Amino acid sequence: MDPPPRRRGNGAAAPAAMGVALEHGVCVAICTRDRTDQLRRALRSLMEQTREPAEILVVDNAPGGTATRNLVRDEFPGIRYVMEPVPGLDFARNRALRETSREIVAFMDDDVVAGPRMAAAIRDVFRESERIAICTGKVEALSLETEGQRLFEANGGFARGEERIRLPADRKRRLHGMPVPLIGWSTAVGVGCCLAVRRRTILELGGFDEALDLGHPLPGGGDMDILWRVLDAGYEIVYDPAVRARHEHRREVEASLNQILGHHRALIAMLAKAAVSPCRTGRTGVLAFLAWRMAKPGVRLLSRLAGRDPLPALALLRMWGNCWLGLGSYAAARRLAERRRNAVSGRVPEAVGG
Repeated sequence: MDPPPRRRGNGAAAPAAMGVALEHGVCVAICTRDRTDQLRRALRSLMEQTREPAEILVVDNAPGGTATRNLVRDEFPGIRYVMEPVPGLDFARNRALRETSREIVAFMDDDVVAGPRMAAAIRDVFRESERIAICTGKVEALSLETEGQRLFEANGGFARGEERIRLPADRKRRLHGMPVPLIGWSTAVGVGCCLAVRRRTILELGGFDEALDLGHPLPGGGDMDILWRVLDAGYEIVYDPAVRARHEHRREVEASLNQILGHHRALIAMLAKAAVSPCRTGRTGVLAFLAWRMAKPGVRLLSRLAGRDPLPALALLRMWGNCWLGLGSYAAARRLAERRRNAVSGRVPEAVGG
């Protein structure tokens, strides 16, 4: 089968020599900012893999000091360190794609602990077919000690079940008991804290959208956006529960609620972007799913009044408000991303180790 047509994206540019075979193996990239204790724990979990990754890369995103660089140098001398000066998770992700030559890049957040077979399981998935562009895995809670952590997990958490999913082949399955258009799966087939990509394919699609995952105004969305663009381009995504990791949810209730609401705002912004972007698989499903997600907080509010939703009624009202904020947030986020990019232009990035 011929590959889908090349498209321009919003992030990293594809290398000039795309016909040259890339080096095989898995690079695990951790994008981090000033969280050395969590990063140390994440790196130790990667050092204990049953099959060691071909490369481990730490991308220090707009750090406030040298603590992360010092940690990697002093405690993990075999691990590569680079500093990406532009603040924003997707700037850091795209930097990782440019830095490595490995065929597969597995992105892992610094608040994640990798299961012992995570790297091996990712490699196994990508060996099945060159058409597989993304592999996601089952992400369980690292701890449920606090009310905030339990609330986040009760709202759905990051786990996606024990059943393997391969898209678009499994697109006719019901999602939460309902049929959904293809774009609906981009919100449910995995999360960015444990997401592996075929580097060449993602670069051909333009990389991650750097206007997403910026904090305010859009604290998320980059994972859902790349999942959708991969599906719309005709490539495959595999969710494999054999790829396992654990995520440290936020401990405080308000912090968990803010994360849930912020991600919902970013979801609406991503869907609004998709609704006005070129769409190979048809715009009707995108618009229908956007309308459903705009209405869903109201449905959940009714469920809450009947005692069947874990979020407080006030939080669901705030979620509804975030839907409307999300509709207009993407344009503002693009302007912010451009300002951040321009603010650091001319600086020389750092790279050490490995």
